[in-house]
Amino acid sequence: MGIEWRMAESQLDELRNMRVLLEEAREVRGLARDLAYHRRVRLEAVLERAVEELDRQIEDLRSDGQG
Repeated sequence: MGIEWRMAESQLDELRNMRVLLEEAREVRGLARDLAYHRRVRLEAVLERAVEELDRQIEDLRSDGQG
């Protein structure tokens, strides 16, 4: 495998790790309960967008690797 492929694999691993961390953050109910309602809603929206962006980047890397 070439260096570009290894870099893409490394990026993919990093994105997957970030996604796991974001998913865990979304599941932390104790912290969310302590936040005011509007802050919790905003936090959940930001986390959702971040997860969607990571999913998009992971899919882009997969597509680049198959192309």
